[in-house]
Amino acid sequence: MKKILIIIFVLSSVQHLFAQDELKRADTYFERAFYSDAIPLYEQLLPTNKSSKLIKNLADSHYNTFDMKSAARWYGYLVDNYGDTVDESYYFKLNQSLKAIGENEKAHQVLLDLYITQNDITRADQLKKDIAYLDNVSAIGERFAIENLAINTPTSEFGAAKVDSNLVYSASRKNSKTLPKLYRWNNQNYLDIYTHPTDKINSGDSLSVGLPSSVNSKLHEGTFAITKDRKTLYFTRNSKQRTATKVSNLKIYKAEWINGNWKNITPLPFNSDDFSTEHPALNADESNLYFASDREGGFGGFDLYSVTIKADGLYGNPTNLGQHINTDKKEQFPFLDAQDNLYFASNGHPGFGLLDVFIAKKTGSDLESPDNLGLPVNSGYDDFSLWTDLEGKTGYFSSNRPTGKGSDDIYAFSETKPLLIEDCKQYIDGTLIDLTTGMPLANGQINLINADGKVIETLTTKKDASFKFMVECSTGYRIEGKKDGYEANFKSLRTNEARNAIKDGSLTLFSVAEHEKQKALALDREKEEAEKLVSLQVERKLVAEKAAEEKRIQREKETKAQEKEAQQIAEKKRLQSIEETIQKEKAIVKKDEKIIIQTEEIHFDYSLWYLRRESRERLATVIEIMKANPGIVLEIGTHTDIRGNADYNRDLSQKRADAAKEFLVDNGIANSRVIAKGYGESKPLVKCATEESCSEEDHEWNRRCELVVVKWN
Repeated sequence: MKKILIIIFVLSSVQHLFAQDELKRADTYFERAFYSDAIPLYEQLLPTNKSSKLIKNLADSHYNTFDMKSAARWYGYLVDNYGDTVDESYYFKLNQSLKAIGENEKAHQVLLDLYITQNDITRADQLKKDIAYLDNVSAIGERFAIENLAINTPTSEFGAAKVDSNLVYSASRKNSKTLPKLYRWNNQNYLDIYTHPTDKINSGDSLSVGLPSSVNSKLHEGTFAITKDRKTLYFTRNSKQRTATKVSNLKIYKAEWINGNWKNITPLPFNSDDFSTEHPALNADESNLYFASDREGGFGGFDLYSVTIKADGLYGNPTNLGQHINTDKKEQFPFLDAQDNLYFASNGHPGFGLLDVFIAKKTGSDLESPDNLGLPVNSGYDDFSLWTDLEGKTGYFSSNRPTGKGSDDIYAFSETKPLLIEDCKQYIDGTLIDLTTGMPLANGQINLINADGKVIETLTTKKDASFKFMVECSTGYRIEGKKDGYEANFKSLRTNEARNAIKDGSLTLFSVAEHEKQKALALDREKEEAEKLVSLQVERKLVAEKAAEEKRIQREKETKAQEKEAQQIAEKKRLQSIEETIQKEKAIVKKDEKIIIQTEEIHFDYSLWYLRRESRERLATVIEIMKANPGIVLEIGTHTDIRGNADYNRDLSQKRADAAKEFLVDNGIANSRVIAKGYGESKPLVKCATEESCSEEDHEWNRRCELVVVKWN
């Protein structure tokens, strides 16, 4: 086990030392600009090392070898993970990488977010203006017909210019007889200058011939300028001396055509081993040499300069072309046409990504502010080294766009559209119309008002009442119409991004007189409507009251019907209950459509009203029945025979009835449930004509007490 741990420790130590070794080697390659060699080493270290420095160097290596997709990926990682500590230049390179791969909105947002974070409103506003400017350039469309030349190869060809009957250009060294020395920046051969007959331009590069070895050395030779008499050649060559970081800077050399050969190859006096001086260009009268340099005192990485060529062949002091030409980024590859208009490449002016070609027109002795040359000469990649003929309409430029044959390619171009850069504009047009008659209103006043409420333009409608304003895109406006005798009116609208689109701003105006007339009519209508409303409300009230009354009557009918039905049901139940009680209680019987409580006869002695003993016993049964049926109201009806006076008999019978009632009440029957009624001799059971016509038994039958149920709830 111990041995295994030792082996693991040794292996991990070896791996760590190996990683340190590889990182040191990768950093050395990077510092010497051997970017193609540095990339695989950095990528090998990524699983264990994603430090800020390694990611910076890896992203820069991809950027400098134009793998923009990978560059965008790693600059994005750098900004996301180390954004607070990285230099602003990395945000710019992320912006350029994103533009190169077509992610323009994201590219703009990277810088906009940075400026907002820095609270740099000035630069944020300028960026928005630059974006709008590029939109204006793009809106022109494709200004040129371009063609990739047949002489291009998978390696670099660039910096072409027509010299007499030849195309002179720079390219990676061709057909080397010895083992070629590679330029470790991109692992291509070193650059030389070649000529190719223009009438054989479609024959590929096999007819291209390099300049003699006095010009083409073992070093890089690149962009050039040649005098009209073809006796003086200026060209770029890298210095033999290296800086402390092993980088070889560029210098401009001069060669003289003597006896059929280029001789007297000498560096210009304003070169230096400490900075680059490159890309020579002559003005029309060859009195000034223009070039690019990253020397101290400039505004950015590379600036454009001019130097006077004196009559004795000496040179004045280099002069920076100024801040309106040079930016804090790179300006390179100058060229001046026959009118001394300056063409150059820049990644500091508003561009479509990396280097774009710009033109600064010559006005008098000054150069105007430069403009982007437009599409498709410019793309998301490096577009540079433009040359034009005397007319300035055709020529050549170079680009490393991915659609080429590889690395830098030379393209021929011919202009098809002028460089007319205009702000996005739209039109608001319309007609001023009488609202009532629909007739056009000439000589009306139309005001165009901006979002701040300021009148920015005023027009008078024509005979046909039409008007038309030219306005900015994506902007809000208010159109206000006026005319004597009419009420003012307005319309708010917003333009969009569609260039030259037309928005309808037509307005209608209402005549004051017509308005007053309509107001009077409206008042009359309002009065009439009010009267109608009152009448309608009264009518509605009456209808509502009638409906309410009908509803009330209906409810009453329904209630009565329901009550009657309930009563009928209750009565039916009551009668059913009574019937059931009658059926159960033998003492209760129906007789002659009456319900009576039948007991043994309750008789009274002659002319007396007290209850006999047997009568009280018989009434006990009545008491039980009434207590069992509390809904019974009983009438005690007493009767006499015909003997004696009728009044006396009625009084006697009443006393007998009262005696019976009293007995019931005394035995717990409510007073209200007993009715005592004396009938006297008015209702005999046995009718007697005279006292003597009936027997004593008959008279006794007539002296009776009847117990009749008069109410049973």
